[in-house]
Amino acid sequence: MPHLLRATALSLGVLLLAGGTAYHLGNIASPEPPMLGNGDAGALRTVLSKWQSRHERHGQAETLQISLIPSKALSSADTAARGELRMNLLTGAADVRTRGLPQGKTFGVWLVDHRGGASLQAGPENGDAAIQLGTLEGRGGDPAELHAKLERTALANFQMDQVVISPSGQAPNAGGLLFGAPNLMQRTYFSGQLWSLLNADTRPEPGATSNLPYAFLLPKAAFAQTAAAADSLEQLIAKGRQLFVEETFDGNGRTCATCHRPENNHTIDPRYIAKLPPSDPLFVAEYDPALRDLEKPALLRQMGLILANVDGFDKPGVMRSVPHLMALSTSTEVEVCVEHGGKGEFCEDEAYANALGWSGDGSPGTGSLREFALGAITQHMPRTLNRVPQVDFRLPTDDELTAMEAYMLSLGRTEEIDLTKITFNSALVEQGKLLFDVKENPERDGKVVLGETANCKGCHENAGANSSTTKANPTRDTGIENMQNPPAFLLDPTLAVDGGFGKEERTDCGFTQNLTCYGKGRFNVPPLIEAADTGPFFHNNAVNTLEETIASYNGDSFNLSPGAKTSSGKDRKVKLESSQITAIALFLRTLNVMENIRSSNSLSEQAMGLRGKNAKYTLKLAIADTEDAIEVLQGGEVLPYPEALAKLEQALALEYKALRTSVGPLRHLRQHKAIALKLQAKTLMATIQP
Repeated sequence: MPHLLRATALSLGVLLLAGGTAYHLGNIASPEPPMLGNGDAGALRTVLSKWQSRHERHGQAETLQISLIPSKALSSADTAARGELRMNLLTGAADVRTRGLPQGKTFGVWLVDHRGGASLQAGPENGDAAIQLGTLEGRGGDPAELHAKLERTALANFQMDQVVISPSGQAPNAGGLLFGAPNLMQRTYFSGQLWSLLNADTRPEPGATSNLPYAFLLPKAAFAQTAAAADSLEQLIAKGRQLFVEETFDGNGRTCATCHRPENNHTIDPRYIAKLPPSDPLFVAEYDPALRDLEKPALLRQMGLILANVDGFDKPGVMRSVPHLMALSTSTEVEVCVEHGGKGEFCEDEAYANALGWSGDGSPGTGSLREFALGAITQHMPRTLNRVPQVDFRLPTDDELTAMEAYMLSLGRTEEIDLTKITFNSALVEQGKLLFDVKENPERDGKVVLGETANCKGCHENAGANSSTTKANPTRDTGIENMQNPPAFLLDPTLAVDGGFGKEERTDCGFTQNLTCYGKGRFNVPPLIEAADTGPFFHNNAVNTLEETIASYNGDSFNLSPGAKTSSGKDRKVKLESSQITAIALFLRTLNVMENIRSSNSLSEQAMGLRGKNAKYTLKLAIADTEDAIEVLQGGEVLPYPEALAKLEQALALEYKALRTSVGPLRHLRQHKAIALKLQAKTLMATIQP
């Protein structure tokens, strides 16, 4: 993370420079930098820059695209319909295309400005301003289209926070079916375009006939292209972090951080849970009778599983682990299927804006990261299981959703590594890389040869979460729900089988192949760089250790699954010896340690720009990453880098000394020494080509 120090002109006092860090002496205090926690403004800038490049590659730089999807939190009725709005912000041309709206019925397309409601919630309510763009006629499975032109005279003082499709005769706040909203990247991008900047403050007056662009319609971006851009972006992340960690949304006392703990890699696990007091909001189902069925306490405490109604609140909930939030920006792009010009296998995945959660369809609305909080609040934070918005909880505002989106996108690494440029200084680890970095089994004399590779690259290119074919995050059926004697079902035989992506009812699910589930058996591919210190593993925490997880691919549950073949029918079956499993695990452990070092050093540098409790808390986050690095390196029993381990232990001791030292030159000197030791440890583990 970048230093958070600010250059300040001093008329009094002395500026002492020591080890590259600034200290202010005297009575004039510089402004307190924003508290980012694990957030990183530089990381978020990288995310925004990548989004811009992808958007402009498609050749429609001036076009705003918004997916229109039903929302568990907002829709007045269940519907299978989907849609999309394309709006040219230069010309004002707007096109809406939907599929699945009931045959013969008409629907209004509305633009909504959340400016007048009592709560400013992220959904239409009384007092909001709304403009009807036009009407659609439902055509069932055939596409229904609307072509319209924005009327500038109707847009005076109007800001488009949301797009809503509702049955004709029903206002958006009374009968909305499909919803969509511009996300952080879109708001930032369009407000930064030259044609937008030149007219940023030019809004239409009644009766105006100007041909000025329509970018004024979008809510103001998180930060503008000005000298204060860095400060504004950091403030946005800081606001998102505060909401994530502290805001209960008038619910049952839980926050986002109740399950996604910043000091525990933004997740929870049984060992962590065991240390929490009985009064922790995580256990609200144990002490609040109105929420008795919110969780299954035994599975929460023993396996770290939470109850999720991913198939709808009218269907049995399934038990899922809490996914960590690190490197989210590298793993949210949805595959485009072959039929639509891409290389993906499943066109259904494209209905969702982002690949999120454990099955890609876990977010409400458009399936975007921005809207994920709507589903999380509805599912996990209500006062009662009636889950009535503005009664059992409040919905977040547009600004709150944008800030939390910014915070989550700023977590962890934003770049994929390049395994071809890394040589590990251990023959064991290097062999693990070679076994891992293969897409499919070789063939000799027309026969598939098993046991020479692990076939991981196809789904985990560069040990990330993206397919080597599509360069996006896939959903795959690798047979996890078909494992024999799954631990959660042994603890509670009444559990529903998790069908993964989709909501279609099936009766051939589970390890007995005769149970009911909803879905197509596919789950999101997770990143593996962060795997070693975020176990247990898989969506159901079915496997405890990294080594056992790798070994599980030897079993029939994977080798008989659809995931054991490529889309072209190539064989990906796995047959690994114990020595090969050890080598692959050590390879993944080493990658995890290298990422821990990067994160820990970044947090330590950030802490040196803070004061008081913020500096101490951020240093504690850095220490947690150093401790993770040590634990991960030792966890494989075989120790490929004893010298690196010694450096990390020395660094940890210095960081604890720094934590006990008052803010000032001595604390920062100890932090600098710890940073240097961790970098030395990294050098002892691998050689990285520039």
